[in-house]
Amino acid sequence: MASVKAYLVGLVVLVVVAVVFAVLWFMAYANYVGLEARYAKLQSRYNTLESNYTSLESNYNNLQSQYQTLQTQYNSLQSQYSSLQSNYITLQGQYQALQLQYNSLQNQYSELNNTCKLNNTYWVLLTFLGQRNWYASVYVDYNLPRELIVAPVVSSFEQGWSSELWPGQYMRTWVVVPSNYSATIEITVNASSPVEVFVFDLYNYMQWLEGYSPTYYLYDQGTYINDTVTVPGSGLYIIVVYDSSNTTVSYSFSVSVTYAQSSG
Repeated sequence: MASVKAYLVGLVVLVVVAVVFAVLWFMAYANYVGLEARYAKLQSRYNTLESNYTSLESNYNNLQSQYQTLQTQYNSLQSQYSSLQSNYITLQGQYQALQLQYNSLQNQYSELNNTCKLNNTYWVLLTFLGQRNWYASVYVDYNLPRELIVAPVVSSFEQGWSSELWPGQYMRTWVVVPSNYSATIEITVNASSPVEVFVFDLYNYMQWLEGYSPTYYLYDQGTYINDTVTVPGSGLYIIVVYDSSNTTVSYSFSVSVTYAQSSG
């Protein structure tokens, strides 16, 4: 009987111990499962962070490489800029020297051009004065008042006449404007057939005689012409009435000149 009790007591103790161990094991297992889940999450985060780190490291290396490339390009451009700056300073000095030479040559050219113009004026004037022998068959001159030939002694004057022009013939007269004067010339022509009227300076008048197409201060055509032109300064100005038709033209002509003194 005593042995049975002892057996039962032992069995109860064994069961209690087994239950305790079972409870402890279950608790330990539950903790293990929880820790395993946390470990898996941490492992995933670690892998993500490791991947991000690798990507960032690669980006950093790329940026570092780009920076070094840009640094090299910057150094090269800095060197080129310094070289260009030096070349610019050199070219600036050369430009200033050439500018001085150009100004000197320009002055020499102006002096030479003035000399050539003066020589040319002498030649044209001699040609003009001698052309009575060359063009005696195609021009008409009239004996004009003194005011048309010399420096003005009055502020204005007027002259007119009537005549005929054969086909291809022209009439000329001239106005002299002295230094420090300008002149306003009024021309009136009334013709039986259309005629052409020009106002030239002496050089362009000679060009016209030689068959060129020179510049002029005034050009008009028709049977009735009434024009006014202001010539800018001193010189000899030629007025031409030209019959470019195939018929003889009867015409009347008048010219009035008003002088104005200018500064200089």
